[in-house]
Amino acid sequence: MAKLIKIKLMRSLSKCEPRQLATILGLGLKKREQTRIVKDTLPIRGMIMKVQHMLEVEGFEGDDSLRQSTRRIRKAQKEQRK
Repeated sequence: MAKLIKIKLMRSLSKCEPRQLATILGLGLKKREQTRIVKDTLPIRGMIMKVQHMLEVEGFEGDDSLRQSTRRIRKAQKEQRK
């Protein structure tokens, strides 16, 4: 099982610099309060460090195949609780 990171965009993109905007879009975040689950790799960690003041980051335990679908992740978490 690969290590995963859950990132959430906490600030607006309206007044950020073009480089920061490109980094956030590269992480797959487009709107405020949007959440993505990505693999914990060095390039991703570097991107997070560049815009860490705009993100909320936490570790995530889960199967790598689930990272693209938030709906499936929530369902799997509910099943684990039961």
